[in-house]
Amino acid sequence: MRRPLLALTCLLALASVGCQNQTIAQREQKTETQICSQLASVGKALEQVAALTPTSTVGDATAADRALATALTSLQGSKQQLEKLRLQNFSTQLTAFKADVAKVASNKKQTLEQAAVVLKAKAQPVIAARRQLSAAVKCAPEPAAATSPAQP
Repeated sequence: MRRPLLALTCLLALASVGCQNQTIAQREQKTETQICSQLASVGKALEQVAALTPTSTVGDATAADRALATALTSLQGSKQQLEKLRLQNFSTQLTAFKADVAKVASNKKQTLEQAAVVLKAKAQPVIAARRQLSAAVKCAPEPAAATSPAQP
């Protein structure tokens, strides 16, 4: 009775983490789409600035400056939101992995080899999220030891 209950609990936990990640991924995609749109707005505002001529009025220059400032402010806000979402994804994966480690550590009947196999599989989403986060912030190349998990 205890094993099926434990298996069901693990399955529900994994399903909820999977759904949450999908939601975060969808929010990331939406924010990336907003950033693309805002980059286009910045481009239009820059064109407006570039179109100023010696015959342009102060009002024209002020309007172009305001349009550029608004576009840049929106872009900065979306950039910060995207960074927050990416960090949240990594944090969520890490929290789930810590819970998995605690479960494995509490099972005193498992051998070290069995625990290593379970944890190796559970670590993959954390490693993927870390890679995604590192790629998003243009980190230096990773050492080989950090990119591939150790063999049990």
